[in-house]
Amino acid sequence: MKRSLLLVLTLHALLTSAQWELVTPIKTRSEFTALLMVNDASGFAVDNPMGAILRTHDGGFHWERMVNNLSNNPIGMHVWDDQRAIVVGESGSVYRTSDAFTTTVGSNNPGYGTFQCVHFVNDTLGWAGTQAGRIYRSIDAGASWTLMQSGLSTSTLVLRIQFINEQVGYASCSGSSRVIKSTDGGLTWTDVSPMMLASFRGMHWYDDLIGVCVGSAGRIARSIDGGATWDSIPIATTYTMNDLAATGDVLVACGAWGRTIRSTDAGLSWTEIQIGNTEHRSLSLLPSGEGVMGTDGRIMGSHDMGQSWVMRHEGVWHTRLNKVSFMDADTGVAVGYQTTGGFESGLLRTTDGGRHWTKAGTGGLGVHVNGAGQGCLGGGSGGFAKTTNGFFTRTPGSGPNVAIRCTWALDANTLFVAGGAVFGGIYRSTNGGSSWTKVLDVGNITISDLWFTNDQNGYAVGEYGDNYRTTDGGATWEPMTGTPGGHTVFFLDEDHGWMKYRRTVDGGDTWTDIDSPQQTMSIFFTHPDTGYAVSYSGYAVRTVDGGENWTTILPDILNASIGDASLVDGAIVMVANNGDIYRAQVACPNMAVMPLVNMLGDQLCTTAGGSVQWYRNGEVIPEATDPCFTPVTGGDYTVVVTDVLGCVSATSSPVQVLITGINERPAFGLRLFPNPAVDLLHIERTSEQPVSISILDAQGRLELTVRSQGRNIAVDIRELSAGIHTLLMTTSDGVEHVRFVRE
Repeated sequence: MKRSLLLVLTLHALLTSAQWELVTPIKTRSEFTALLMVNDASGFAVDNPMGAILRTHDGGFHWERMVNNLSNNPIGMHVWDDQRAIVVGESGSVYRTSDAFTTTVGSNNPGYGTFQCVHFVNDTLGWAGTQAGRIYRSIDAGASWTLMQSGLSTSTLVLRIQFINEQVGYASCSGSSRVIKSTDGGLTWTDVSPMMLASFRGMHWYDDLIGVCVGSAGRIARSIDGGATWDSIPIATTYTMNDLAATGDVLVACGAWGRTIRSTDAGLSWTEIQIGNTEHRSLSLLPSGEGVMGTDGRIMGSHDMGQSWVMRHEGVWHTRLNKVSFMDADTGVAVGYQTTGGFESGLLRTTDGGRHWTKAGTGGLGVHVNGAGQGCLGGGSGGFAKTTNGFFTRTPGSGPNVAIRCTWALDANTLFVAGGAVFGGIYRSTNGGSSWTKVLDVGNITISDLWFTNDQNGYAVGEYGDNYRTTDGGATWEPMTGTPGGHTVFFLDEDHGWMKYRRTVDGGDTWTDIDSPQQTMSIFFTHPDTGYAVSYSGYAVRTVDGGENWTTILPDILNASIGDASLVDGAIVMVANNGDIYRAQVACPNMAVMPLVNMLGDQLCTTAGGSVQWYRNGEVIPEATDPCFTPVTGGDYTVVVTDVLGCVSATSSPVQVLITGINERPAFGLRLFPNPAVDLLHIERTSEQPVSISILDAQGRLELTVRSQGRNIAVDIRELSAGIHTLLMTTSDGVEHVRFVRE
């Protein structure tokens, strides 16, 4: 008996323990010089400027940054499977993994030069090319390398290498349209270059005779005799192509200024498809029709073998994040400023408690949003903007001529900005920022953080020891003597407050010592006894006695430079250098999170860690307590997960399992187009026999039944709901199924 599992995927993942999760792995500065998918779900990408290696488990919609800030930036990559991969880059660097880059073995060979590309024909035998015309060979999966006789000059870049078998391989190069060939496993190479002027950046060989190269100015060369002769294919674009991927007769190349070109006849003819206007650098195409493309600052995806592409993951600002502020458990903003090294000035915004962030405009140094959504931000030289809706929209304005490092909004009219050091102090506006009065003027000082407990009482701290207090709504400020400097001040209520090394239980009248960590960037409490502190390196601690003693709950993050942090619905959200935002669940959220469920073959699996319990039709399934479960009877299946913090999840959305009792299989020789579709769904099939067509929604409910016959069928889908659907085609031979999207 065959089983068909029709799955509803939830949009929320459950964080199960106190561990940092980078929620902004991709930046506007990201350039994906290599991207390879193992299957529709799993793949890896190399982010060259960020010195990072990323992986995805959901087709490129979400990415984990596995390796970061490599001292020698990565460039090329070869992937064997979803666990084993090798990345090469600057100074002869080689990074190998056997566990999907959870751990990495790295080595540098500076004398080799910069590796540009790498290719393996089996588990152990592979080759790597450099930017100085060298080709190296490995017989031990990249652990060691031997120089081959490439015959290339040192001014030639070896851009791609592909071997058909252990003996025959090709390399494409920049400079005079070079293509070279080896017939002895890469030991020696001969020139088989096309007679055209181009740098070939993408290459695909079907076998040892038929191959296609694409390159500069859109030039295309094709050979059917192993490079002895070449045909110059009429070009579909004048833009340089950077990469080439193939599945069967379908070839897709991607390149400059948003251009892609596509062939459905193994490279004999091509059409141009423009996808945005940024640089597309790498792509992967799968037999299912799924495609993932790495473009500058974003990841694109295709469901139809590269005919159309949509955004799957857009990068956020590459900025030095300095402050974060939340108006409620969902909506918050983080602000960053421009520095040297390619940093931007950017504001990021979240509407799901810090799990995902989007670009929201120009940033700065300080930001605050109150519970009503009123707030303001400021930056260098008086840069200023305000909002009344949590920075869904913003109104630019002019602030005082000072580096504004922190802000506060009592309401839409009463605003404060503070900073320094030159002209440092505190400035107040009572007309929504139209004009400003300097209410703390004691020379060149720096104010790093503000906090108001009500419309009268407020506190200001400076990293160099300048701490002040107001009791008249900020009109005047008095020094708080005997308190240390710092980056943060926090009040739980009108009496209980904390700053670096000090706490008060009387509204700031007196302060006593606490043993908070050095370099504390942010401190916050949920109870007079229970609180958290985050240091400059991401080191996080917790106290249960008001700050007298602290216990480590989260480790340092390598190469992190933390600007600020906040506690949001049981999770610490921390902002850092490079536009990095980290999130860690440290207490149970007010509303239970729904676990994510995936289908892996005949199994239902949850990605949430902890204690698992599966249910069928609302009833407990005895001993079904593993992350993956194989249903044997039909019904609605759900899961509940209790994480290591003791937080019990919400019940997942039901997954309907159908036991059809017939020979059901994936659809082969069947083509649906367009996909996504709006009005009509066209079906091309290889059989003429009569067919019964059933369309199910994402929950497995029957929406439409049609009977037809012939090789070309059109189905009116205007009455279907938007989303993912499953099409079942029943003939005398059994049932075929395929998914499509109705927009």
